[in-house]
Formats: sequence, C-alpha cells, structure tokens
Amino acid sequence: MKTIRIYSDESRHKNERFLLLGGLWVEEENVPVVEDGIRELRKKHGYVNSAGKKVDFLGEFKWTKISSKYLLVYKELTDLFFEWINQDTIRSCIMLIDTQDSTVVEHSNIKKEGYFKLLYQLYFHNSHIPAIYKIYPDRITNPTQQRVNFETLDKCLEAAFLKKFTPLLNPADHPGIKGFVNNITPTDSKTSQFIQLIDVIMGGIGYYQNGFFKEVKAKTAKVELMKYIFDKIVLSGAFKFTGKSYMVVKSTKFNIWLFRPRNKKSPQ
Repeated sequence: MKTIRIYSDESRHKNERFLLLGGLWVEEENVPVVEDGIRELRKKHGYVNSAGKKVDFLGEFKWTKISSKYLLVYKELTDLFFEWINQDTIRSCIMLIDTQDSTVVEHSNIKKEGYFKLLYQLYFHNSHIPAIYKIYPDRITNPTQQRVNFETLDKCLEAAFLKKFTPLLNPADHPGIKGFVNNITPTDSKTSQFIQLIDVIMGGIGYYQNGFFKEVKAKTAKVELMKYIFDKIVLSGAFKFTGKSYMVVKSTKFNIWLFRPRNKKSPQ
C-alpha cells in the first residue's frame, strides 16, 4: 500500500470574508523530487557573502513576505508547483470557507472549535485512494486563538477513512489492516518546504478572492504574482475554471472549491 503525505496550511487574516485551507498530497516516493527542486531554486538565487562564500537563498517562502526584490524567485517557485501538478508529482486542493454563510458558521462553529471540522473536510474529501496517510498541518492557532484538537481529528478521520477505504481493499492482499492514518503531526512552516509552497499558492488565491488586490495599499509584487498564478491555472488548459462570486477550479490534480455543509452534525 502506498504512503501519502498531506501538508496543509491556512489563511490567517482577520476580518476577511473568505478563509482558506490548502493542502498538498504527495506520495512519499516523490518527496525528494520536491525537496531537491526547491533546494536547486534556493541555490540558483543565492548570493556571495563578504567572505566570498556562496550562500543559498534561505528566506522562508511565504505570501506575506513577497516583495519586488524577490518576485522572480516566487514566480519560479510557482512554475515548479504547476510543473509538479502537471507531472502528477503532487496534487493540491484549496478550500474556500465563506464566513458570512450562516450554515458554515453553524456547522463549523469556528469561534469555538477552531479548524478541527474544516481540516477534517479538507483531508477526507480530497484523499481518494486507500493508502497510509501521514498528515502534517501547519502548527498554528486559528484567528480566535483556539487550538485545533488533533487527537479528536485523528480519531474522526481514521473512522471515516476505514469506512471509505476498507470496502475497496481485497482482505487477502491486506490482512489485518487496522487503519489508514499513520500520524497527524503539527509542523512549523519554517521547516517545511511543502507548507511554504502551498502558503504561496493559496495566498494568491486568497488575495484575489477577498479583493485585496483592489485596495489602494495593495502591493504591486503581490498583484503581479497573483495574476501569474491565475495565468498558470487558466492557460494550462487542464483545469475547468468557473464561478462568479467565488472561484471553482476542477480537475483531478488541482481543485479550488467552496465548502458547503451537507450535514451540520458531521463529522460524527
């Protein structure tokens, strides 16, 4: 059975209409491909210090840190992301959460329970095959400073995966299968290239979705990178791009979807 890693991040802005949760799904055998690619990008954009020593680009890739000085680096990071998407090295999903939707507020109870239910929805609906899943969410707190209950999330997700994936397996090929969630390990984004990668792509989506690009104080570099990301989505020809008041992108490799609860009581 394959081992798949899930890395996830979330938007942290306050007083915005749309919150965003983004995830990357990468088979464990492809992890070095991404790590090596980003390592080469950092080496390419390094510098020579006063001692004459070559130093790699060491800054954390993060939407909030984008500037004109490093715009080229971020564009090349975006190129790598969509190259890996097209090559099936990674899959990605970005979930929009409308904080003005009363059904979302009622279901998710964001102010009380943080992102627990929303992370569940992200992981469950975008994990499609029986596999051993290693999950690495960003080690954060939500905007109301309520910590995610990862122990509860682990139990609920494991139960859902067992119900979802067990019927798809031949018991003879997988005797004694007890679960599909190997671990949920909160991870510092500063040490994870994968979380940094989804942060940048999700940042561009959120910058558009929340209308930040229209503001007088909008940073030129962020607006340019946002447009660059959308060009990659639209011009690739691989994605169905729809939506009026919000974006929808549909494909087997890269999705943007608006979360709408079907049952306010789920997950059980």
